[in-house]
Amino acid sequence: MNLTLDEKKIRKGKPVGLPYVGSKKKISKKIVEIIKQNFGTDKTVYDVFGGGGAITAELMINGIDVVYNDLDKTITDMFNRVLIQDREWIKTLIVNRDEFIAIREKEIKTVDDELKLLVNSFGNDRRSYLYSKQVSDIKYNLAVEILEKEDVLVGYKKTTTYQRAVNLYEDKLGFVDKQEKHRVLQQLEQLERLQQLEQLQKLQQLGQLERLPKTINKDYKYFSNVKNSILYLDPPYENSDTRKYNSQIDYQEFYDWAYEMSKNNIVLLSSYEVSDDRFECVYEFKTARSTMSGGTTGKRTEKLLIVDLFIEKTAIFQNTVTKKHFYSDKKAILLK
Repeated sequence: MNLTLDEKKIRKGKPVGLPYVGSKKKISKKIVEIIKQNFGTDKTVYDVFGGGGAITAELMINGIDVVYNDLDKTITDMFNRVLIQDREWIKTLIVNRDEFIAIREKEIKTVDDELKLLVNSFGNDRRSYLYSKQVSDIKYNLAVEILEKEDVLVGYKKTTTYQRAVNLYEDKLGFVDKQEKHRVLQQLEQLERLQQLEQLQKLQQLGQLERLPKTINKDYKYFSNVKNSILYLDPPYENSDTRKYNSQIDYQEFYDWAYEMSKNNIVLLSSYEVSDDRFECVYEFKTARSTMSGGTTGKRTEKLLIVDLFIEKTAIFQNTVTKKHFYSDKKAILLK
């Protein structure tokens, strides 16, 4: 069985969500469009491992009722905090290296503190400052100046302030060899903080919908009584280090749970590989590849899977229906 996707119907514009490690922003628009085209828009979607909220945000944009869940309350608090703020507040999230370290060392952090660590950290890990000591002050001051004088987050390379800075550093580097000059100017080009503030601005604009998502911070088993809904599952990848997700998952137990939940719900699972053969790939995102280290880097692609209940039902149906017909019937029943 394959799910259909008419890519011409995918929403235009950039994906939305926190700049968060493991985010599904690259494929969030496709995933939600797959849900719309195959299962409609009238059912609540449970984003059970919501992370940075890319799927939740896309569901909100498309007017689909969503429950946003993640064990890490800090993440969901940051997401909802951005939704209720304005653009001027977003601009205050840029901090310099000293401020970053001071916030990081605080025993008790506010949601705003956590957002400052997220926006200003390397790889959004909330631990390492975004820029090296050699260029941190230069890039921080330039970003602040662009915000103060130009008030732009998008297209900052076209601003007078940015062009003046580039010209200034080209003059200063006049005596440096061409390769080194190129390296320094290339570093200057990447003002990642402004790019991340742009992401937050797009998320903040969702607050204008005047309806925050229902937010929960529970283990996936909390949703065991959900029926007649859509469960989107994006757990930490099997065989990966799950400690950073504040969760140690027993994957066989999780797959058993997902199988049971599929009897009364539409259950969609995102992963690269699943060891349980009850799951069948129904859509492959061929451009979304693994960035994990190892010999298979770049070879594994993100997949959308469902539980293959047909295998369990063949005895009941006595082989009188095809697999295609069974899935059509199951889909029709769940969408009633």
